[in-house]
Amino acid sequence: MNTTSLYVHLPFCPRKCLFCSFVIAVGQEHRRDEYVEALIHEMKKHEGTCLKTIYFGGGTPSMLDEKHFEVLMRAIRKNFSFQNEIEITIEANPESINHAKARFLKVQGFNRVSLGVQSMDDRYLKFLGRTHDASMARGAYQILREAGFVNINLDLMYAFPGQTKEELQADVQTIARMGPEHLSLYTLTIEPNSRFYAVQMKLDDDEKLARHYLLIARILNEYGFKQYEVSNFSKSGFESRHNRNYWLGLPYLGVGVGAHGFDGRRRYWNTSNFQDYMQRALRAEPVIEGFEDLSDTQRIMEKVLFGLRMNEGVPWDLVPSAKQEQIQTWVRDGFLLHENGNLKTTDRGRLVLDELSARLI
Repeated sequence: MNTTSLYVHLPFCPRKCLFCSFVIAVGQEHRRDEYVEALIHEMKKHEGTCLKTIYFGGGTPSMLDEKHFEVLMRAIRKNFSFQNEIEITIEANPESINHAKARFLKVQGFNRVSLGVQSMDDRYLKFLGRTHDASMARGAYQILREAGFVNINLDLMYAFPGQTKEELQADVQTIARMGPEHLSLYTLTIEPNSRFYAVQMKLDDDEKLARHYLLIARILNEYGFKQYEVSNFSKSGFESRHNRNYWLGLPYLGVGVGAHGFDGRRRYWNTSNFQDYMQRALRAEPVIEGFEDLSDTQRIMEKVLFGLRMNEGVPWDLVPSAKQEQIQTWVRDGFLLHENGNLKTTDRGRLVLDELSARLI
């Protein structure tokens, strides 16, 4: 039986962080019941699909109450079948985790939590506009452990303006010592829809960011984390199966406001307007705002570009002949390498991978 992955977007947030450019809904908590109902209407269109991973992202998914998750998970089990040992991830912010909710999520079948720590330096948490501090992050992490979660990801952000090597080293070591199974690395970027963009926030130069990136990778390696993708590190056997599905160019479903999906040839995205999504979904009307049909060449190139993000690389035979001469130049320059029939990105290449990818498109 063919299987796929499911992404469920839960947009609710208590406030908008200064760096955020995601599709979120602030001050809309009173509409959570209605939104869950809208999600269920949309999911019915995919009834009978077998799932291998589910990912609840946001927003702050953990802002939903127990009754919302109970209704939502019941509907998911009714409309979909599950592959054995399915991975079910939920994103959570430290301030929204308590003992009762953590135990409830475990009972509901969630087996992986991605905790939005971002930093263990209170000064930078305040800079980002986060509503938690380092102590709260430690407390939430411990609560999840006590509830029985054995697969926890922690988000780490770096590249704060003026951040020193010593500050970064302390931050990375503090998070690594907490003992998560997985760590996702985020570079602070200034996105057009963020509040940082509105005030024209200036970032440090690329050379400094490159040094800091390599420092992070080295420290995490010392603590037993294996880098398996440009921005992702894990202990052995704890790679994110849901995200690997994206990087391998495989199909996935996306439900919820602003959610994206891919059926293997067509990429689609839902309306990003909260009110518009609610109205359409509850009326059983299409919620897709747009789509793009990929040619065979585009699909192959996407697999190559996504594959180069992963340490395992991509088979050289997958690389289109029209691109091989350019790629051979980058191999000679030390950005890429041939190894056991695969094309891989070097440490040097990871620093400029976005630029290389743009040249290949």
